[in-house]
Amino acid sequence: MKIAMVVPYFYPHTGGTEKYVKDLSIALQNEGHEVVVISTNLPVDANAPEEEGMNGFKLIRLPAKNMFSYLPVTEKKFDLQMLEGFDIVHVHVPSFGFLREIAGKIKQPVIVTYHCDITVSEKYYGIPVPHFFIRAVEHSANIYARMLLKKADIVYNTTKTYADTSPVLKHMKNIRHIPIGIFHDHIDEMQKKLGLSEKDKNPRQLLWLGRMAGNKGCDYMVKAMPKILTRFPDTKLVICGDGEEKAHINSLIDKFGIRKSIEMHGMVTFDKLVELFYKSLVYVFPSINRLEAFGIVQLEAFVNNTCVVASDIPGPNAVMDVGTTGLLVPKQDPQAIADAVIPLLANPQKAIDMGKAGRRLVETKYDWKVISGQVLELYKEGLAKKKAA
Repeated sequence: MKIAMVVPYFYPHTGGTEKYVKDLSIALQNEGHEVVVISTNLPVDANAPEEEGMNGFKLIRLPAKNMFSYLPVTEKKFDLQMLEGFDIVHVHVPSFGFLREIAGKIKQPVIVTYHCDITVSEKYYGIPVPHFFIRAVEHSANIYARMLLKKADIVYNTTKTYADTSPVLKHMKNIRHIPIGIFHDHIDEMQKKLGLSEKDKNPRQLLWLGRMAGNKGCDYMVKAMPKILTRFPDTKLVICGDGEEKAHINSLIDKFGIRKSIEMHGMVTFDKLVELFYKSLVYVFPSINRLEAFGIVQLEAFVNNTCVVASDIPGPNAVMDVGTTGLLVPKQDPQAIADAVIPLLANPQKAIDMGKAGRRLVETKYDWKVISGQVLELYKEGLAKKKAA
């Protein structure tokens, strides 16, 4: 099949959707299909060229401008003739601009991956956002999303728990659920290159890794540290990432007087990333809202034999095997984070065994070969549906 992947942003813009589209495209290419990614040229200041043959697939970039924080607007109307010759058009939302231009206007099946609800963070730069503003924006966005998704042939998201609680998806019929996959071969190669093994697990090292944004919950991990340090004063929290909340996080660290127990990194190289994941006893994933619809980073922890303590929120709570590969805690609850982490610090072998179980889970459930096969079945269903019509 010849497949068009239509996505609002692509590398060098980074995020979960971009990684998903890149990896799915590679997985489909590996199965012998032809994939072309159609996206915008944002961020413009990165001077991203149109890249032929990137990771085995062609990339087409459309000139665009960024409105607000996550709303790309192309400079010209989407040219539907670009889609001639494709068997499948696979659109990724949000944002919804490309879907608006395509759905109901072409002969090919339109398959939509609904990555997350449009959600306004509760705070920005540590400052709370008024609830009336959040409600107004989200309500309008949800109505618009439901209207557009009805025009697609098949819609799927990554977990049932997220769909069942989504103000958009819960009102729609026949929503499918296909999880995100992960390629672990290159991670395995780096582990081998670095000579990592179980003996390298640091029984007193915790890891938080991600973009320092309000929805990622790094501040709740920092707030959990004083209680953890009361029980295990030699514990070290490694914080890896950058973003608008960094100053706020640093202020909390100084407020609690725990600077000597914190190791901070910005953006790191791939080898350092693997090292941090592998050497940490526990990866803490305290995201707080619906912008986090799955949490690929949990899979990255599992590949590196590291157990996860995650917020019990729709989407992320469906990734792990609770009690076997990780633990769930109420969101925005530093006390609960500490109460989950402390027993693992007290029994490092239990945490290590949970990490090994996570690795087995990734190999059986989240391998991209398995996931791409499920997506291809939806493509075949979409083609049959069009043929019958």
